[in-house]
Amino acid sequence: MQTTPGFLRSLRFKLLLASLTLLLIPWAGYQYLQGMEQTLREAQQRLLMSRAEIIANLLAVQSVKWLSQQPVNSEITPSLYAFPLNTPPVIDGYADEWLSLKPQAERFNAAGSQKRKLGLDWLAGFHGNNLYLLLEVEDQQLTYPPNEQNLAAGDHLIVALPGDGGNTRQLRLGTPAPGWVQVQQQDNARPIAGLSGEWQETEAGYRVELRLPRDLTAGRISVAVIDYDQTAQKPAVKLSTSGLQHNRALAYLTLPTPAVEGLLAGLADNNHRYTLLNPQRQVIGRHGTVHTASHKLESLPQRLISLILAEEQAEPFSERERLGRLDGPEIRQALSGEGAVYRYQAAGTNLTMLSSAYPIRVDGKIMAALVVEQSSQEILILQQSAIEDLLLISLGLFIVTGGSLLLLATSITRRITRLSGKYQQAVSPDGRLLKPITTSRKRDELGQLDASLSAVLKRTKEYSHYLESMASRLAHEFRTPLSVIRSSLENLEAEIDSNPLSDGETSAALVYAKRAQEGTHRLNQILTRLREATRLEQSLQQTEVVETDLSMLLKGLSQGYADTHQTIRFETRLPDGPVISQVSGELISQALDKLISNAVDFHQPDTPIRIELHRHAEDRVRIDVVNRGARLDETTQQNLFKSMHSRRASSSDQQPHLGLGLYLVRLIAEFHQGRVWGKNLEDGVCFSMQLPLNHNTAK
Repeated sequence: MQTTPGFLRSLRFKLLLASLTLLLIPWAGYQYLQGMEQTLREAQQRLLMSRAEIIANLLAVQSVKWLSQQPVNSEITPSLYAFPLNTPPVIDGYADEWLSLKPQAERFNAAGSQKRKLGLDWLAGFHGNNLYLLLEVEDQQLTYPPNEQNLAAGDHLIVALPGDGGNTRQLRLGTPAPGWVQVQQQDNARPIAGLSGEWQETEAGYRVELRLPRDLTAGRISVAVIDYDQTAQKPAVKLSTSGLQHNRALAYLTLPTPAVEGLLAGLADNNHRYTLLNPQRQVIGRHGTVHTASHKLESLPQRLISLILAEEQAEPFSERERLGRLDGPEIRQALSGEGAVYRYQAAGTNLTMLSSAYPIRVDGKIMAALVVEQSSQEILILQQSAIEDLLLISLGLFIVTGGSLLLLATSITRRITRLSGKYQQAVSPDGRLLKPITTSRKRDELGQLDASLSAVLKRTKEYSHYLESMASRLAHEFRTPLSVIRSSLENLEAEIDSNPLSDGETSAALVYAKRAQEGTHRLNQILTRLREATRLEQSLQQTEVVETDLSMLLKGLSQGYADTHQTIRFETRLPDGPVISQVSGELISQALDKLISNAVDFHQPDTPIRIELHRHAEDRVRIDVVNRGARLDETTQQNLFKSMHSRRASSSDQQPHLGLGLYLVRLIAEFHQGRVWGKNLEDGVCFSMQLPLNHNTAK
């Protein structure tokens, strides 16, 4: 039976695997683009570093314009930072308008016992000519002054500003109850024009929001918190951002200045952001924006490419655009004297930023650092576009080449399958040629294979024909010498009868002559059987089939077998109606003769032989011959219907058994496009012959 190989073992699958080598094309292209991307990154870093160095040196020449108000020694005199504000906040004592800047508030804590905690969060901003302060005080217990004239008797704030003669100008801010802040100078009670504030309580203490003119600060300011806990009968606790008594002790107020931003404005472009930092890493000037145009991932290939080209995640930084104080490895290295480049991930985005920092030296002393930032998104977009083109081209090549190979493999497989089926149908299981072979007209390798197999099969057919005709020739050639031997033996017996010898010699001669006669008779039967088999194989090619009622045929044959074998009981199980099939009645009778002869030889005495006819499936009919007797072993079942095979160990009826009977049954069944088999029953053996059923006959 022809079997179809699984897909995993077929030529199509093997050629499909071979086509997968095309994936080396995008892999090699990807490796090349990765190397190109690394080269572009390194070049971008070098260019950014060179840009930062050149601009830092230019700014060092203009140092007089922007270093005049910078702190000389930050370790002795601290600095307080003020952020530029887009819109002026409403002075209401609430922090709603400061939420984006609150994470950058500076924290000051007072030393004291754990039961008396005091803290200050400083946050400042400027808009126009006004300075705005948000001061959040952590105080466990609030003590308000008794009235507006005696603010010093309760919790209050002191704001120190530069004054005349080297001494500071101190303002006391407080209120008897939450609301507008009362402002007093320590020396007199004169009001300060342009200064206003609001005092509100919080869960941790209180919050004060102030507004004052920038001119009052002259670039320096300090704030002190006075905590007067009267109910606990403890002395007041003081917390300040810096010294309060002398102008030189005030903290520097650091904020971006128009002079610095004017210098940076001349460098502005669409791809870089320039930030100038003082030695405390505070922003004193910023200008420009980073180009953040990203490659939109609209299609599925683009999304897959974004996953493949996922950049190595750099350390996430907060968005630097609104930070008043910057920090990073490159900034620390620049303030130590060496330029550096660092790559970081912009917070809340998928943009990779390059940051280059370079020190600004004035008279050999590091006075500031310049930070130049640029997005590396252009390189990623370029790489993604190249990878997308490479992927689409490779995918197209893979589909075309893989599809072509698959079609070619399918065509070759189909031709091989047809070639295999053609030769399997042309040759019977026992090697006989059933029909002539028509070779293919194609002249490729498969066409040549078809021609070669056809030639081999033709030579095999000629040799098989020679072997098949040999039995007939031998039978013809043997009959003449057998006739001579038989006539000679008959003459010898007649001679002995006419010229008798002694009694002992005559008896021995007759015995030998009789044995020779039996041998010649048996050889004659063997030759007859061989000729019978040969003639049957030859006659099958000219035999015609007709519509035959198998039920009536088996019924008549059963009666004939009962008359021939009167000591054996034959039983039949036939359908009620006719069973019509396109068969040769003579050949079916001959096949049943062989099966009945086999059943008679092997059945148990006093047991019946049963002939049955069954409808098998919708288009088949089955004839069974059942007898009780010895069962078939496994070897016998495999070789039972082969030529020259017999399971008789010895013969007691002096009849030759060449193993051709069941072989002829198989030939007859295959001639009718059927099959024959034998199987063991519990108490005997059943031989079955399956034949096609004629559908045109009414059932």
